[in-house]
Amino acid sequence: MTPCVLMCVAAFASEAYALTDEQAIIKLIKDAAHAMAALPKTNDVKSVLQYLGQDYTFIDQGELRGRKELEATLRDLHSQKTSGEAVEIKDEVTHIQVHVASNWAWAVYDEVVMITVNGQVVNEDDSKCTSIFRKTGERWLYVHEHCSEGGGADTPN
Repeated sequence: MTPCVLMCVAAFASEAYALTDEQAIIKLIKDAAHAMAALPKTNDVKSVLQYLGQDYTFIDQGELRGRKELEATLRDLHSQKTSGEAVEIKDEVTHIQVHVASNWAWAVYDEVVMITVNGQVVNEDDSKCTSIFRKTGERWLYVHEHCSEGGGADTPN
């Protein structure tokens, strides 16, 4: 094959496997949830923060909070864990609906987060979430998230 034909085949193949913006955002939401669920085992706060823009904000108990506050909270989770405690986080997102407008997007979805310590449930939230995303280059990132309890996540998407 000539170099030109090879380049055309390679370009077509990469185009065929490229995610649409909607698919990329769904993947982002699910990957962020998986990173949060893995946090007690990995202690890798950066694996969660990689999905957030530097200007990321969220609502916590009616107060606007930022990325630095979330990072501190995630680091505190590890330091508060006493020796021998088995902490597990389950984070499931379903019913994801994404809307894209140029380099901005928003999604609504149901999220169930359950935290257990030594097999005992210490926190369980069933929420309806709305998130805003911004595309920088080829990458989508969270810029804002708000979840309200009472989402009713009952079947996987």
